[in-house]
Amino acid sequence: MTSNTTQHAPTDTAKGLRVGDVVEVLSAEEILATLDERGEFENLPFMPEMLRYCGQRLTVHKVAHKLCDTISSSGIRKMENAVHLTGSRCDGTSHGGCQTACLMYWKEAWLKRVDVGDADPVTTGPIALTLLEINTLKEPGPDGEPRYSCQATELLRAAPACLPARDIGQFVTDVKTGNVGAFASLKAFRVVLFNRLQTVSRRAVPRRLWFRNGLRWGFVKGQLVGPTPTGELDLQPGEMVRIKTNE
Repeated sequence: MTSNTTQHAPTDTAKGLRVGDVVEVLSAEEILATLDERGEFENLPFMPEMLRYCGQRLTVHKVAHKLCDTISSSGIRKMENAVHLTGSRCDGTSHGGCQTACLMYWKEAWLKRVDVGDADPVTTGPIALTLLEINTLKEPGPDGEPRYSCQATELLRAAPACLPARDIGQFVTDVKTGNVGAFASLKAFRVVLFNRLQTVSRRAVPRRLWFRNGLRWGFVKGQLVGPTPTGELDLQPGEMVRIKTNE
C-alpha cells in the first residue's frame, strides 16, 4: 500500500530563500510531479487557486519557517521549506467562494530561483488538475452543507512539530532570512519571555504580587459582564472606518 505521504520525483528544496529573492513558480506539470495522491507535498496541499501563478515570477515576501496554530491553539508550529510570495493570496474560487484571502504557502519544491540575466519565463495555457479539485472537498457536514479542505485546514499535518518559545533559533532564523530586523526579533523574544513569566506567576505567585494583574503583553482585560454587545454599521466596500481605542 502506498503511503499518502509518498512523494513523486522530489526536487531540491534546500534553496535557502530569503525575503526579496525573485523566484519562478514551476509549471503545473512540474508541480504535479511533486504531489502525492492527495495532491500534497510534505502534507501541504497545492490548491487549485495556485495554478494561475504557474510560470509567473514573484518575490519572496516572508520565509514561512513557523506559523501560529489557529486550529487547536497549541502555539507556534515549525514549517519546513516554505515561503510566502508577494501578491499571492487565495481567491477561494475552488472553495465555495471563500473570502478569507489567506496568504498561500509555497513549498520550495514548487519554485526555482531566478538569477539576473535569466530569460523570461515561457508561459503556458491553464491546465485542469482534477486531482486538486477532488481533494478540495470533504464529506458534507451534518446539515448537508459542503465542506472543504485547504492549506489552512491541513496546517497541523503540514507543520506537526511545536516550536517552543525557548528555541532561540527561530528568532535567529527570522533575522537571517530577512523576515525582520535584529531589533524587531529581539523585541519579539522579550515579549515571548515576558508572557511566559506572567503565566508562571499566575500559577505560582500570590495574586497580590502579580505584575499588572498577571496580564500578557498589551495588558488588555475586558470589563464587560454578560454577553458581548453587537452592532451593525451596514458597511460597504471602500468605506473608511476608525478602529476604536483599547478603552
